[in-house]
Amino acid sequence: MSSNGQASRIGSVALLVGAALLLFLGQSAYWINHTVFDQQNFTQITTNALLKESSRDAIATSVVDKALADRPVAKRVLGSRLESLVSGLLGTDLSSQAIKTLTSKTYAYATAPNREDIAIDLTGIKDPLSSLITVVQGVQNVRGVESESRLETAQAKIPDQIVLISSDSFPDISGAVKTMLWVGPLLWLGSLICFILYIYLGRAQYAKKVYMAGLAIIIVALFGLATTPFIPPPIAAAVQNIALRPVAESLASGFLAPFAEQMYVMLGLILLGLLIFNQRFNILKLVRSLETMLSRQPKTDTKQQTVAKPITKQKATTKKQTSKKKTA
Repeated sequence: MSSNGQASRIGSVALLVGAALLLFLGQSAYWINHTVFDQQNFTQITTNALLKESSRDAIATSVVDKALADRPVAKRVLGSRLESLVSGLLGTDLSSQAIKTLTSKTYAYATAPNREDIAIDLTGIKDPLSSLITVVQGVQNVRGVESESRLETAQAKIPDQIVLISSDSFPDISGAVKTMLWVGPLLWLGSLICFILYIYLGRAQYAKKVYMAGLAIIIVALFGLATTPFIPPPIAAAVQNIALRPVAESLASGFLAPFAEQMYVMLGLILLGLLIFNQRFNILKLVRSLETMLSRQPKTDTKQQTVAKPITKQKATTKKQTSKKKTA
């Protein structure tokens, strides 16, 4: 084995690995640009995640826990009923302002260097929540569960906001987000150049090189799909309030869903491309046969017209002879 051949193989492998790595980074940059940094998509994903039943139930559990923290008997008797009622209230228009505020804070947390706690603002629904808790507790008072229940006490127990993620829970990624926006096109271009060089340098076996490049792209897609489900749990674990961890996990899953869709699209396109490449000779034969059929069609029509002319002349001659006989 010559040293030149070994160096050529090492360089070929390096190009293929580099192309795959740049492709994954390019896909990540595209996801950041169109999911994280795009405020419209960011707002839609956050709103959908917060309005999910699991998220509303988690927020309701946290609210009820704080409101009835010093009333264990009431919490044990009324807890599940109150949680269901509060969860339903969070799904109404009364919570729209709280969701908008949380969305803005989450967007700033991911894209701005000066971060604040991501907190769920309850001031807009505090009054109806207090009334709801008071009514339910009042009904139970008739049954002797609680000695007294006052609206002021309920209002005092419900916090103005519930912190979902503190400002120092995660490293500051705003710089990385902005960097990916700038280098995203370069990553795509670099990946394309590496794939082209890999195939060109091995053009003696270009079919094998094309299949290897396709396999690398498939591995990138499968790697992205395999790792996506493992990201939300660590993010949820960083939330100190255990009751609110489903909210963080729902948010993370919502933001990672578009990335998984990108991987599925890339996987489908590369499989289709490899199938077309594998059948390229048959496709070429089919195209040539169609071209041949189309090129013969006008000639056939011309021949038919040529044959039709003598027949027409013959009929005309026959008619003339017939007319002469009648005249005679």
